[in-house]
Amino acid sequence: MKRTAVQVAVVGLLVLAAVGTARGVPPAACSLRALAGAVVLYLLTRVAGWVLASVGADILQRGASSRRRE
Repeated sequence: MKRTAVQVAVVGLLVLAAVGTARGVPPAACSLRALAGAVVLYLLTRVAGWVLASVGADILQRGASSRRRE
């Protein structure tokens, strides 16, 4: 999950930097905004991965316990 989060953050950084540059934002502000956006994307991706893994583990656990009851 960490590798995916890094990839999403890097792509987000590049996209945000390109959009900021295209809109005429000064380079210093553009880079800070893109970096902040990349950090937020990284954190959101890590949390989403953790939630998906937790839900998947819960589904597998419930499926195993229901099979034992039958």
